[in-house]
Amino acid sequence: MAEEVMISQDLTLYYEKTGGGNTTIIFIPGWMMSTAVFQRQLAHFKGSTRYQALTYDPRGQGKSSKPVEGHTYQQHARDLAQLIEKLGLNNIILAGWSYGVTEQLAYINQFGVEKLKAMIMIDTGPAIAGQSYDEWVWYLKDDADGYSRSFTEGIIENRKRVIREFSQWMLESPTAENLAWLSNIARQTSSSVAAITNATGFYQDYSDDLKALEGKVPLLYVVRSENKAVANRWIKANTPSATAVYMGKHMMFWERSKRFNRVVDDFLFTLEH
Repeated sequence: MAEEVMISQDLTLYYEKTGGGNTTIIFIPGWMMSTAVFQRQLAHFKGSTRYQALTYDPRGQGKSSKPVEGHTYQQHARDLAQLIEKLGLNNIILAGWSYGVTEQLAYINQFGVEKLKAMIMIDTGPAIAGQSYDEWVWYLKDDADGYSRSFTEGIIENRKRVIREFSQWMLESPTAENLAWLSNIARQTSSSVAAITNATGFYQDYSDDLKALEGKVPLLYVVRSENKAVANRWIKANTPSATAVYMGKHMMFWERSKRFNRVVDDFLFTLEH
């Protein structure tokens, strides 16, 4: 079911939900992405009487409003808090993907865990930039390899190329059909908003917030296979009671949806028993 909720005079969030029950799993899309990427999770929970699955387009993305201001992950988290309040949700599992993990950690940083039952983090650690890639980060703090710049200045200078290359990188199977589908989603976000969210995300480090959840909030990490060594090292050192699963590439929840959904079901089972 597709709906909209007004957050403020300049912001209406588009969301989709399915299933029912007292617990709501909120799937949060990543950079330039939309609710469309979680179609296979919504389908999985359709008809559920225990869990409601909900996903939404953050400001500036997908079918949500495109305001000029507010494109930081701290503000995205405040938007999420308003969405939760307006929909009357209290028993929540946040499930962010990519920069969606940054968004859910920004929520915890500002609003705590009172309404949370658990956390699912899909292929992103708590910090965006570090001294080396051994720290489980996306970028180097000095940007020596220019990777961060390619998604800030680069998306403005050569939008078509960046979207194409980013889409190819995310997929195990970058067929023409899959690339066209992902590219169409990405094109719903302006280059300026994409550059700003990437640039402001660069400075975020929620390591302390995530470490503080150890033993208090059940945690599930699902990480792409190539990042297993670095992610596993961080997880074991800082949140050792968490469950961690490694598979596929960045969009493993879509390309390997049957296995991913099974992992989520197993995690949900542990919460109830």
